[in-house]
This record gives sequence, structure tokens and C-alpha cells, in this order.
Amino acid sequence: MPNRQNRGSRQKAGLERIAERLGEELEMPKTSLPGTVHIEMSGNREAVVDGCRGVVEYNENVIRLNTGKLIVRFTGSCLMIRTLQLNQAIVCGNILSVDFTS
Repeated sequence: MPNRQNRGSRQKAGLERIAERLGEELEMPKTSLPGTVHIEMSGNREAVVDGCRGVVEYNENVIRLNTGKLIVRFTGSCLMIRTLQLNQAIVCGNILSVDFTS
């Protein structure tokens, strides 16, 4: 008997591929598709991360956010999460770099 969790993961991945192809055919921006991440920076002082699923690491020099497929790492000084909502985080401080890892 197949594992239900594996089957659910395969179904989810299949639905994500279908949504991505449909978005391409309809010429929709990728950021409007579910499961995508959108980061908007205001200079080096603020970053709005839409698609945030949780906080992995948090201190005044490093903030790492889980976005599902990627981990987004902000490095700098005086960093803080000003807002953390269901699907969004706002990172403030002196942002020196933004890195992405899978």
C-alpha cells in the first residue's frame, strides 16, 4: 500500500506544475501563482516577504525565513521582524545581503 504522505506530496507537486503551466499560458505574473515567493525591498532598510511560511533563525545579525522551496537569509545589523503574519514577514534594519538556499 503506497504511503499517503508520499502520494499527497506527489499530488501537490503535480498541482504546482499544472498551476505554473496554466499561468504561463495565460501570461500571468509568476508572483500571482500560489506557492510563489515575492520579496519587495525598500532600499536596504526594509524587505517585505510574501510567501513566508516560518522563521528558521532570528537574531540581530541574521534572519532566515522558510518560504517552502527556499530559505531566504538576510544578513546585516540591527535586524528585526517588524511584522509576522500568516503568509508575510517584514524584515527591518540595516540589510547588507540577501541569500537564497534550497
